[in-house]
Amino acid sequence: MTLLRTFGLGLVTALALAGAGCHGKQELTPPPPPLRPEPDPSPPKSAQQRDCDPHDLDSGIKALSFDERSIPEGMRLAEQGRSELRTARSAEVARATAENTMVDAVRDFINALKADPYNIEATYSLAAAYATMGRYQCTINLLTRLLQMRTHPSKHAEVEAHIDHLLGRKQALDADFSDMRGEARFRALIQKMCEGTNDANCVYGGQKDNRER
Repeated sequence: MTLLRTFGLGLVTALALAGAGCHGKQELTPPPPPLRPEPDPSPPKSAQQRDCDPHDLDSGIKALSFDERSIPEGMRLAEQGRSELRTARSAEVARATAENTMVDAVRDFINALKADPYNIEATYSLAAAYATMGRYQCTINLLTRLLQMRTHPSKHAEVEAHIDHLLGRKQALDADFSDMRGEARFRALIQKMCEGTNDANCVYGGQKDNRER
């Protein structure tokens, strides 16, 4: 199974249904059992470079209930992926090692989202990893998912913190997205992220060129 097919089914959830998934009646159910998804085998390099199809955000795929999620396992896998992502970026790592480590990070982020589709860290970090791999539509799909979760009260602050990093608000722009900041799809998504803010510099996260400034 390719990364695309594994990721596509678990993530594309309508916003209204996502709210229902996050508000399961926890006090009436036992804690979810630990979910330890088996790592997917690394796909061949040709599959790694295959971009995603645009997602239908109104497809109505069923949200996972609280009982079906494993929040601690999602957090563990997301942090493991983050560590691998940092290693892959290191200048001290050989190119072949960096590529293999990046594939491992992507696998862990996908498995984190299989355990808990509402994990913000895994969603953002997988978007960043795909951006560095040139899989721009995959990145757009994930960032759109992130934006959907921003309206949920329990996710709002964490989503905003990641958007701040993406847009370079009070910090440097996230370098993982540098190569796609000129993309029209990315710029359109940045505009959506800036809606409702009073930050006149927000659109700079879309890297306006000098002719527009």
